[in-house]
Amino acid sequence: MAACLLTCSLAAQVDRYELGLRLRSFERRLDTVTDEARRLEAFDALDRAVQAFFRLDTKTVAKAIDEADCALDGGDWSVAMRYAHSLQWQLDARLVSAGDAAVTGKLSVAYRIEDEDFEPEDWSLVVRVPGSDQATTILLDELPQAVSVPLVGVPVGDHMLKWQLVQGAQVLLEREQALSVVTNLAARMAGLVKARGLAEDQEPATIESKTLPSLIRMLAGMQRRRAAETVLPGAEILAEAEALSAWMLESQAEPEGVGTTAFYGGHRPGSFRLRVPVGKRTSSVRLFVPKVEAKAPLVLALHGAGGSENLFFDGYGDGRVVDLGAERSWLVVAPRLTLGSLDCPALVEALARRFPVDTKRVLMVGHSMGAMQAITNAVRAPERYQAVAALGGGGRVSRSNGLAKLRFFVGVGTKDFARSSASGLHRALKAAGAASDFREYAGVEHLAIVQLALADVFRFFDEALAR
Repeated sequence: MAACLLTCSLAAQVDRYELGLRLRSFERRLDTVTDEARRLEAFDALDRAVQAFFRLDTKTVAKAIDEADCALDGGDWSVAMRYAHSLQWQLDARLVSAGDAAVTGKLSVAYRIEDEDFEPEDWSLVVRVPGSDQATTILLDELPQAVSVPLVGVPVGDHMLKWQLVQGAQVLLEREQALSVVTNLAARMAGLVKARGLAEDQEPATIESKTLPSLIRMLAGMQRRRAAETVLPGAEILAEAEALSAWMLESQAEPEGVGTTAFYGGHRPGSFRLRVPVGKRTSSVRLFVPKVEAKAPLVLALHGAGGSENLFFDGYGDGRVVDLGAERSWLVVAPRLTLGSLDCPALVEALARRFPVDTKRVLMVGHSMGAMQAITNAVRAPERYQAVAALGGGGRVSRSNGLAKLRFFVGVGTKDFARSSASGLHRALKAAGAASDFREYAGVEHLAIVQLALADVFRFFDEALAR
């Protein structure tokens, strides 16, 4: 959800990158807590976060996520702990050069707690950077407070800095902050300019020509204070952009008719951030490609309203859909949805021309608005899918012979505002002659349904492929 928040003024709101860090931390904690009462209380708080999201009130979103985290702890945070959780540490850049002496940023209040008279005393920010045995300790002063952390000894690569807020010897808060360190940053960014021009001028457009400018924009954004919506591995992205740039320049120099192997394809397993030409449009996607010897099933993952391609890969249970796909050696693609319905069959065909996609074993899962788009695509071309899962959402159904042969999974929480839409979808599917498996999750609201239901969804997919 944090990845789907619209950009708002930082002075008035909490940015979506910060919300993403908090939400991913909560999702990891949720997997470790088995106490049902604590989980149900956490879901109530998460429901408040969802409602605040639809009001674009990101301060309340951040506060409600922290309240959900508190519930998992038993709901007994002290005033000091609540105040600590209300603070945020923002870096001025998340991609820096190895020659930089320090990384700068600020510590500030993300939202107000109920006890506004509380004043921290004897508090420090403690930051542990990779490659150093010594932590940087900064005494808290009046907020917002400028913070500078030395980078001496930090190795090149993508890191998560560990930071704490402590009062005396008591640790009140532990969090992470992403930082990427590379050598010769300015020169390497400048070196991408020529290939970027070639890419933007290339006709017809290809995955490579559309993806390179996108990667460069990501890298440029990481050098500004305003963060992207999700954690980006800057060192990894820079290396990929340079390799892609070199490939494009080499391809341009090839004698006519010789050609070179495509940069992106089944010969390169891994996780990618791509721009894929689909007809007259270009779709931004996150794609996971396993190492396989033959064509494999593909899972289409469609995010909720206001989201992006990052939500299934970085949220919804900290990217659980990718883990479940990897366990089975399946491809997973999460496209960015926009106004109107995405042509999923066309996207699948575009990917299948490059990657080992078995177009006869395509599975689809959608959440909220993504559930509706999944149903729309299934109704239009039921023969293109093996199974479809709709979580926390509904959709319009019309009877057809193809639809009657397709299997559906409809999942929703009992506290989800979309519960009636989901149950209505199940009834409509049954009336249309389709096989529909309807499951309710007690006490679960609109967001956590994806994290909690995905394991059931993939078992459902396993059964559908086995038939």
